[in-house]
Amino acid sequence: MNKPGIICALRSEARCFTPETLPAQQPVEVNDKALLILSGMGRERARQAAQALADAGADCLVGFGTAGALAPALRPGDLVLAAEVHEAGRNFTVNAGLAESVMKWLSRNGFTVHNGPLACAAQPVATVEDKQEVFAQTGAMAVDMESAGVFDAARRNGLPAFVLRVIIDAAHVALPDAVLQRVDEFGEVDTRGLALDLARSPAQIPAVIRLACAARRAGRTMKRVAGLVKNAEVVYK
Repeated sequence: MNKPGIICALRSEARCFTPETLPAQQPVEVNDKALLILSGMGRERARQAAQALADAGADCLVGFGTAGALAPALRPGDLVLAAEVHEAGRNFTVNAGLAESVMKWLSRNGFTVHNGPLACAAQPVATVEDKQEVFAQTGAMAVDMESAGVFDAARRNGLPAFVLRVIIDAAHVALPDAVLQRVDEFGEVDTRGLALDLARSPAQIPAVIRLACAARRAGRTMKRVAGLVKNAEVVYK
């Protein structure tokens, strides 16, 4: 790998690579080995960001960040390498040689990797019932909102691509509505608004605390993986 281009939807994900506050949709050099871009949530934003990285000279596209678990065995902090990505009416498959190289690279560095299908949704899959439905329909291990956009751009530009996701919410855990209503497209939470909402709906407080604890666990895994990715220590075919 000469210069991977890394796509992060959320500021918390991008901060695993750099402490700087990144402008949206603008490639920046993490070091002399990797490019990074902040896309914001959603497939189209991810596709546009991946295209910008391709235009800037990236020779491999890397989707990086968090995902929600669909498979019951996955827990917060678990690392998933997408073998394929399912979205409505369309599938993207990771090159087998690349997937094998990435798996070996991560295993050599002490990571346990769950390799399997990923679902890409247009909206957050927030309830336990919705997670079960997507799991039954796709068989995907986890769900995000950006991976299909990354693979779409890779296919259009003839570039290899892979996606690494760290689980933040387990399949049996619903995302608190109070958080969903107070988060922006970059994953930043309006803490004052959230506090007011929780004062009106204190029953959601335990779920918010659980999510915060899960996010910290996911963040620890992401920082470890980011240290490898930004130094381009994996070779693709």
